[in-house]
Amino acid sequence: MSTEHVANATPVTASATGSGVGLRPNAVGIIGVLLQAVALMGPGVAVAFGYGPGITYARGSFPLAIALAMVGSLLVALNIGQLAAHLPSAGGSYSYVSNGLGRGLGFLAGWLSIPAYLVFLPLNVIAFGYALNQASASPSDPSSGVPWWVGGVFLAVLMGLLTFFGVRISVRLLVVLGTIEVLAFVVLSVFLVMNPADGQSLQAFTPATWDGGHGGISGVLVGAVIGMLAFTGFESAALLAEESKNPRRIIKPVLISAVLLIGAFFVLTSYAGVAGYGFNHLGPSTQEGTYLHDEAPWITLAIRAWGTSGKYLLGMVLFTSFAANMAAGYTALSRVAYAMGRAGALPSAFGRLTRRFRTPWLALLIGVIFALLVAPWLVAVYNKPPNTFLLLVNTAGYSVLTIYIAVSLAVPFYYLRKQRSEFRVLPHLVVPLVGALLLLVVLLSPLFTTLPPDNYPGILPQYLGGAIAGGWLLVGIVWLLVLRLRNPGALEAGERIYVTGE
Repeated sequence: MSTEHVANATPVTASATGSGVGLRPNAVGIIGVLLQAVALMGPGVAVAFGYGPGITYARGSFPLAIALAMVGSLLVALNIGQLAAHLPSAGGSYSYVSNGLGRGLGFLAGWLSIPAYLVFLPLNVIAFGYALNQASASPSDPSSGVPWWVGGVFLAVLMGLLTFFGVRISVRLLVVLGTIEVLAFVVLSVFLVMNPADGQSLQAFTPATWDGGHGGISGVLVGAVIGMLAFTGFESAALLAEESKNPRRIIKPVLISAVLLIGAFFVLTSYAGVAGYGFNHLGPSTQEGTYLHDEAPWITLAIRAWGTSGKYLLGMVLFTSFAANMAAGYTALSRVAYAMGRAGALPSAFGRLTRRFRTPWLALLIGVIFALLVAPWLVAVYNKPPNTFLLLVNTAGYSVLTIYIAVSLAVPFYYLRKQRSEFRVLPHLVVPLVGALLLLVVLLSPLFTTLPPDNYPGILPQYLGGAIAGGWLLVGIVWLLVLRLRNPGALEAGERIYVTGE
């Protein structure tokens, strides 16, 4: 790891950052990389708490929104795979866009990656806290459960420590926890599909209009934005390139496999959720007995399916899912910040590792603090889920989709500029352009949907989330101008990769 290679660039050394060491090479095999992608998608967390915001807009057509999100994610996976084969780097989109579209846009892609991963941390804290609260409450006294913030603090601190102790520990944990959560939700979903509350309905896969004017094409597209966030994290497999075995060979198949496997899982569970709860009992959130009114709807579904034992069984599975998702989120955030700090695009402290565990500690610490500060504020302002999540998922949605569009557009430019002999029209031009166009439609759709969530205070989340993501981007543009004047080498470093020959 002492020498880095990149086409058409001068080799540099990892010690140039001042850390003296790099990330631990060959620490993770193909299964570990796959489970990192699966765990950051957080299949259990997405199903149990991530579906609520999507159902808020799409109602019974949410399965169609998930299917559309799966297509978009698969196109992105193909595009990232084309770049990861030549550019294995912990920087991910930061490196890909730098090499394809130029150093300035590459920096901004990396800059947007920070909120894209950061905002999922308080979401996990809140969701875990409410799940623990409901699971620990007495049936005769719903208010007797453990306060939500107790569970949230426990999760944030514990998983921060485990991630700090090194990628090997966290990845081994992901392998075990990820397998358990997927199997448990598949079994429960099959039971729910076979026992629907209001019967089966193929309208779930059409842009039908449901109660109160929800659903339709606009509702499905907004649901697809939120659905894309359920898939967010599959690209984190590429962030382990410097720590994985044979990254140029394994990253692309891992990305595609992760999207296909979890995509099928999401389509199954999204239909199971709306059918199991009942197509006539999804909303509004102000009405008792509806999906959106329920703080932990999948625990309710588990109780209906398996009785009281289902509550505790699914509760334990959810806790492992939150742990895995939190660990994967910390890992992804710290690797992006490390890559940018190492290059000088962020303060150099972000590019320093602990000598014993070789962990990027500063971004990890900031992630813990951010989660513990933002989660209580969101609960105080927006009350309970799913309203608590809407601002987070919209902020992340704009950031993630913008990055995905930039990465898709980087593919043809990279191959035409630096890998001309390998350029092929279908994989390197048609697929990226189709993917970018689809993602652009999904990205803009929330801005034209004015149907407010039930009982939601203040500015609509799609507008406030867009303002936050846009404001972060503007700060990044200002910082980019500062770097051009004071440290242009930091932008050039975004084009380097840090993996030696295999």
